[in-house]
This record gives sequence, structure tokens and C-alpha cells, in this order.
Amino acid sequence: MKNSVSTRKELTILKIEEDVFDFRHSDAFRETIDVMVNKENTKNLIIDFSQVKAIDSCGIGSMLIAHQVANKSQGLAIFVSLCKQIKDLLKLTNLDKQLYIFSSINEVMTLIEPAMKNKRCTRVKSQVPTDEIIDDLLCDDLELIEEPDLNVEHLVESDEITHEAEMPVPPAGKESGLKKRGRPKKT
Repeated sequence: MKNSVSTRKELTILKIEEDVFDFRHSDAFRETIDVMVNKENTKNLIIDFSQVKAIDSCGIGSMLIAHQVANKSQGLAIFVSLCKQIKDLLKLTNLDKQLYIFSSINEVMTLIEPAMKNKRCTRVKSQVPTDEIIDDLLCDDLELIEEPDLNVEHLVESDEITHEAEMPVPPAGKESGLKKRGRPKKT
């Protein structure tokens, strides 16, 4: 797999230089990601798909593995410049909601730079790691779902539950507490 690696503002950019990202490239891609994250201690990766025009299921699986490997090392895998076909496939599989997808490297940098300046101004002489800035930016958009308030008094024991099929049926002709269906009788 042809690729190039560069660094910009403390982020590592992996550019895939192939027209088709398929089963032929998945093993090399996984190995590259593994080396970068585990051996070179690169936490946050921007993976540039600007030259990729087509992808198959192995390529999508490789993207998901890159995301998981980065997460395990407390980092992020950010995918940029995806073509329409790749975006459509990710939407179809609902992976577009799980992966970090941006339209360009500049968009990512635009989001990170103001946050880096603000954090650097508040902390004198200490540089804020980029992964903290990215986490702050991405987590601000997430909505937390509150857990429902379950009071113990409102819970029903399984022995107390009665089913309609288990209710006794009154014998015919005897009055019961149940109302009859239909029209009321004229008196």
C-alpha cells in the first residue's frame, strides 16, 4: 500500500495514496496503524482518504480497526476527505456515527487551533496535549442520556404479576364485578 506520513500541529497524518482501498491493502494498513500507535506512540491520527475513490468491506473493516486501535491507546483516528461512495457505505452500515469523519484536514485544524490557544493561555509554560483538546471538542457535541430514576417501591416482584390468561373466568349467568360489553338494556 502506498502511503505517506507527515506531522502537522502535533498530529500525525497518514495519507493513503491508492485509488482503491480494498482487501489487497488491508493487512499493510493495519500493520502501519499498529506500528504508528504502539511503537511510535502516536495517539492521534488523521487518515487522509483524498486520493481513494473506491473501497470494499475489507477497507471499511480496516477503518474500524484503526478507530479501535487508536481508542485503546487513549487516542483518536480521524478520517478526512472521504469520497461520496465511502460516505454512503459508512452511512449504510451506521459507522458514520461511530467514526470521526471530517471533510478536510483544514477543518480538523480549524477546530483544534482555537482550543489549543485557549488552553495554552490558561496554563502558563505547559503545552496541552492535542488529544485532550480533540477529546474536549468532540465530547462537547455528545449528549449524555440520563438514567431513569428507578425507585425500589415502584418495582413489582415477579410473583405479583398476573396475566390475563391466569385470571379466573366467572361461571355463566353469575354476576361478577366485570362490566358486560354491548348496549345497555332499556328499562
